[in-house]
Amino acid sequence: MSQHAMQELFHKFCQSILEKNMDDFFELFDDEAVFEYPYAPNGYTERMEGKEAIVRHLKDFPQQVDITQFGEPSFYFTLDPSVMIVEFEVTDGRMLSTGKPYLQKYISVIKTKNSKIIHYKDYWNPLVALAAMQGEMQQQAF
Repeated sequence: MSQHAMQELFHKFCQSILEKNMDDFFELFDDEAVFEYPYAPNGYTERMEGKEAIVRHLKDFPQQVDITQFGEPSFYFTLDPSVMIVEFEVTDGRMLSTGKPYLQKYISVIKTKNSKIIHYKDYWNPLVALAAMQGEMQQQAF
């Protein structure tokens, strides 16, 4: 895929989330795609293998999180023309169960084949998600 085509694929990814159109979202993935959350807290999903697993895990996302705006993404292309890295953020969103803000920053490593996502590695801050789900996080010393 060209860099432009990969950027368009990512814009469709974001637009389908904003429109809460999960059918369009899932169409972006290859049947054998892998979706990973390397920073998932213990006990949370870390890896989904295959489009069916991705659908099962994410089909109710619009009923859990209301994302209404993303910031402008930054694209980084690698020596492998099938891989791009995207840095982006949710600039307006909230967790529907609590009403708390969900303002997340992401770095995603996306690999494509035949105009579909075959591997999506989603680096995000789990503390932001936990705070939105449970309320204010207690400060801890690390």
